[in-house]
Amino acid sequence: MKTTIIILFEMLFFVIVANAQHVLLVPTIEKAVGGNQYGSQLLFEVKNQWSFGGFYQTSLRLNPDGEQTLNEFYGVAINAPLVKSDKINFYFNVRGGVVNQHFLVVVPGLETKLKISRRLGVSTLMSVRMTYPSASLKIYITL
Repeated sequence: MKTTIIILFEMLFFVIVANAQHVLLVPTIEKAVGGNQYGSQLLFEVKNQWSFGGFYQTSLRLNPDGEQTLNEFYGVAINAPLVKSDKINFYFNVRGGVVNQHFLVVVPGLETKLKISRRLGVSTLMSVRMTYPSASLKIYITL
């Protein structure tokens, strides 16, 4: 049963990659109320500029007793285009996932993406996380 599920997941993954217009690797840094987080996303962008994929973020903080804690946030991300042009695009962004393997979180946001070259772009993202605003910077690398 386990191998059947893995094979079906791989087949679905290859169909998605085959239909994707672009595969994007996106390193990210985010300033949220809980502290700074860094991570990356792997997104598949289709012809009409919708993109979806997975992400992983973590923060390395010191507790008052000197121990390091890892606040992991991982899940799926979807970008829906609001305004499209040649160099600058605006997106509605939704990230949903699990924090510290205990909490289910949905983070909506608005993203502005500036295309620098054919393979490189930068963006800023303003979102609502833990009922407080958060800000992110991203670098889009087209693979």
